[in-house]
Amino acid sequence: MLGKRTLQAGVLVAVAAALTFLCGAMPGGGGVVTHQRVPEFRDWSTRHVLYSNWGYFADVNKASSDPRAIFSWRERPESMRYRFPPSRPIPRPVPRPKPVASALQRDWSIYLGAAGTAPGMYPAKYSFDVTQAPSCANDYVVFPIAAKGSATQPNIVAFNQLYSGTAGANGICNRTPTGSDLGTTAEVYWSYNVQGITGGGAVPTSPVISFDPNNVSNTGTAIAFVESISGSAAHFHVLAFKAGDGVVGTNLQNTLLPKTISSFTTSAPVAGSGTATDLALGSSTTGTGTISSPFVDYVRDVAYVGNDVGILYRIKDVFCTSGNPDCKGGSKPAPSLDASWGTGGAVTVCTGELTGPVLDFVTLNVYVGCSDGKLYSVSQAGTVKSLTVGDGTSKTYGGILDPPVVDGVNGFVYAVSGSGNAGAYGVLVQAKMDFSSSVVAQIGAGNQCIIHAPVFNNEYYTSPTTTGALVYVGGTTGVISQPCSASSTTTGDIFVYAVGFNGTTGVMTAGTPANSLNAGGGPGAEWAPLLEFYNTTTSTDWLFVAAMQSSQTNMATVNITSSAFGTFANFVTYGLGPSGMTVDNNSASAQAASIYFNAQGENAACTNNTVLTDTGGCAVKLTQAGLQ
Repeated sequence: MLGKRTLQAGVLVAVAAALTFLCGAMPGGGGVVTHQRVPEFRDWSTRHVLYSNWGYFADVNKASSDPRAIFSWRERPESMRYRFPPSRPIPRPVPRPKPVASALQRDWSIYLGAAGTAPGMYPAKYSFDVTQAPSCANDYVVFPIAAKGSATQPNIVAFNQLYSGTAGANGICNRTPTGSDLGTTAEVYWSYNVQGITGGGAVPTSPVISFDPNNVSNTGTAIAFVESISGSAAHFHVLAFKAGDGVVGTNLQNTLLPKTISSFTTSAPVAGSGTATDLALGSSTTGTGTISSPFVDYVRDVAYVGNDVGILYRIKDVFCTSGNPDCKGGSKPAPSLDASWGTGGAVTVCTGELTGPVLDFVTLNVYVGCSDGKLYSVSQAGTVKSLTVGDGTSKTYGGILDPPVVDGVNGFVYAVSGSGNAGAYGVLVQAKMDFSSSVVAQIGAGNQCIIHAPVFNNEYYTSPTTTGALVYVGGTTGVISQPCSASSTTTGDIFVYAVGFNGTTGVMTAGTPANSLNAGGGPGAEWAPLLEFYNTTTSTDWLFVAAMQSSQTNMATVNITSSAFGTFANFVTYGLGPSGMTVDNNSASAQAASIYFNAQGENAACTNNTVLTDTGGCAVKLTQAGLQ
């Protein structure tokens, strides 16, 4: 049973106990709390683990070990106001200003080269201290690049001076223009071509940022990611970046002269060294890794990542955090396969492509989708269980191609597929964690392009047992020309669907969703991943929607505060549509609350070109006012 008021104290105690690292340190002899830096990351994984503000003590206590849980609870303090004791307040960012009318304007765009972040993948954002003013020097965003690296093409790049721009107000990071710096846009923080694969590879999936639950100085200093290219096994890297590497002194917005790393350290890379580790995931015959982003368990310092032939790996000593007993000595180990799990650190899950895996911190099961249309759970003992979601290989888009969403506190996992029930419709499935039961929502027509993982409104985070809790997913009602691309056509319209819950136990409503919003027809049949953002100052819940399509508007906002849908607003066009979108900060500082993504198909001018291709990409930051 879920959602009883008697659970409230359990949340209070569990979450308060978890705030030691995030709230500050208490000196031994005094009663004054000294300020301790409170870093935060946002990456692909923070949208695939849900932490609502209601649950049983034991479950919440387990979940609270994940820093993503604390980030989630901190972002929505309104619904937690009665659950934190006055002596231990949750760290709160600076409130936002009141809303202003604005379109989703670009603050800046920077060219990433022959490709950008792949569709459905995400940049990762790091904030140095969310309790202080945003930092121009230390806050950064990392973009993976789905292009083979070379001396003139990075495969991973980062920017700082993020809060620059002129839309609405001059950014706090604006500088006097010089010959090497535009002054109103971000700067290249570092740019690398990391080349563990002979001949070089791309970074087609999302990166993750280091986080040490016990030591802030070891947080945000390294990036873990997967390098991959056809014909080679995927390689897992940890990069201890050095600010200034690959930066062009005569043009601080030029990413295209990266530092190449082709020799690797055999121990944990030292922060600020500009070195990296290299770990091949199997042999050249055991699979590239094109859709599986790594998921890090920061408590145990392990990562899970899959490949294209259904093998799931567990890697130990990922960031060599201070709580890891392997890292207590003088020589700190580089990441390696965890031989205590599966067979030499590997578990065969299926025979298809694996999505990014997601760890449930309550059961410690790992959930992962496969292109065969099944959702899998893998226990810490390596036991594999499955649940059929889509039609798999019998239909072109019947697989699971986006990572599942896990809500361990409430005991549910969510997965999507473009085709279910013999191709009759796309599906959104809610299942119990042990797969003992499941519910299917029917999403538009069948055999449609990739359906991306759902997002949830603020009411769900308050409690999925409330009548206003909703989950949103994009889909289409028509037959789609294949193969899917930004120029595909559909005979129907593309919709955003809102699926409700039963209001008592948090079980999702089955069948055709009662609420939907029509975005019209035309080219393009795949939604980019949706983004939900709750503005705590204005109590406004926003849904950001975008389609992978050219030649017409492909991005907009929807107010979802008081009903399933408002209306589309703030229409803009960004190339062939955005990659996954990452939102940052909750700040009143000018330009310090933004959205980051890659605009697909744009050329070096980084503008809304009239002639677009499926190559090229631009890192984009949208104006703060769009979040109001």
